[in-house]
Amino acid sequence: MKKSTTTLRAFIALITALAATELPAQTDWRHVLNSPVLNYGVEGKWDDGSVLWPAVLKDGDTLRMWYAGSNELLGLGTVNIGYAWSLNGLAWYRSVKNPVLSAERVWEGRTVVCPAVIKDGDTFKMWYGADGVPPRFIGYSTSTNGVTWEKHAAPVLELGAREDWDGSIVGPGSVRKEGEVYKMWYWGGKESWPLSIIQIGLATSRDGIAWTKYDYASTTQAPFSRSDPVLQIGASGEWDQYRVWSPAVLATETGYAMWYAGRSDYTTSPQWVGYATSFDGITWLKSPDNPVIAARPEWGFSYLTSAVLEFEGYYHLWFTSFPLNNDGQRAAIGYAQSVSDSSAIPPAIPERYFLAPNYPNPFKHATHLQYGLPGRVEVVLNVYDILGRRIKTLVHGVEEAGLKTVAWNGKDELDRTVSTGLYVYQLRAGDFVQTRKLLRLE
Repeated sequence: MKKSTTTLRAFIALITALAATELPAQTDWRHVLNSPVLNYGVEGKWDDGSVLWPAVLKDGDTLRMWYAGSNELLGLGTVNIGYAWSLNGLAWYRSVKNPVLSAERVWEGRTVVCPAVIKDGDTFKMWYGADGVPPRFIGYSTSTNGVTWEKHAAPVLELGAREDWDGSIVGPGSVRKEGEVYKMWYWGGKESWPLSIIQIGLATSRDGIAWTKYDYASTTQAPFSRSDPVLQIGASGEWDQYRVWSPAVLATETGYAMWYAGRSDYTTSPQWVGYATSFDGITWLKSPDNPVIAARPEWGFSYLTSAVLEFEGYYHLWFTSFPLNNDGQRAAIGYAQSVSDSSAIPPAIPERYFLAPNYPNPFKHATHLQYGLPGRVEVVLNVYDILGRRIKTLVHGVEEAGLKTVAWNGKDELDRTVSTGLYVYQLRAGDFVQTRKLLRLE
């Protein structure tokens, strides 16, 4: 069973990597200033050691930032959360009431860190890491003004079992509320810090308090028996082979876009910024141009992604880096902006035809097939068995340009469930033809 699970995960990773070559080009970035926009505090202040992990949202004309601050180097010692505001993303004004969130409960240790904040109606809602850097619990708090917070008594998301992929580290990344459902992309690790493999998971909730981690049913052995990461580390030798973490997620017209930090070793190499897209928040395709930010800011070393917003025709990134004037032993917050003014990531109209890998694959009950059309064209999407016999026509007709998703329930034209085995699906769009394989299990 363990061997088959390993083979399955390798197969899924392979088709995801192949699909990544079909992603559209990523927007370029430039550093707006050659210095941090929020530096560590003056000597004697609660944040005079480091400021890091900013959460930024746009509230009318005001940009609001919540960030972690420490009076020791690299977020060690006591860590609290502060608040600052800005009208342009460059000049930030700290609240006189800082810190606005401190570690007070036993399970928080001396640390509240890496805030993720949304505004839900008139209420600000924050999920934060606790009990260490990196954290071991995720807490929850609410506020009507962003400064005075009321905490939930207990952690709302905890570590997995010791043998699980998130058995030693868990921290919030991005939270979105869609209708009545909250979605949290969080990061987790199994080994002790700093020798930790860190990956990105997804949890969902109806109230922001009781969360369910995403679990791919076909992976039944540790470390993925109880839940699964939705963005995994890269293959051996790749730039993100040891860590993918601290995700910033935006909704797009066709799904989601994510920026994340990645690292190729544990200690010596810088962390760069990667980019991935998804149509459902679960299946992520990494950009073939990764890392999309692989040049150090003039003032710092390495990156931790934290917050990305889209407004006024640009993408805006606030990130953590480590100033060189103190040998990289402190953290500060920088700001970058996209060079182009494209309106969506990925674009609503693809630049070229493509047929993406189906998800999930293998599947039991249903799978989703996604394809892209750069123009209006006649489309035929068929499923065949390995002998070339047509099993099911999923699409046949003229379609407008755009990204398309079709579900197949594993049944043939007579509504009979097909047998376990390997099948082929093929897209014909004008002169374009592409074929892929899928596997159905009992």
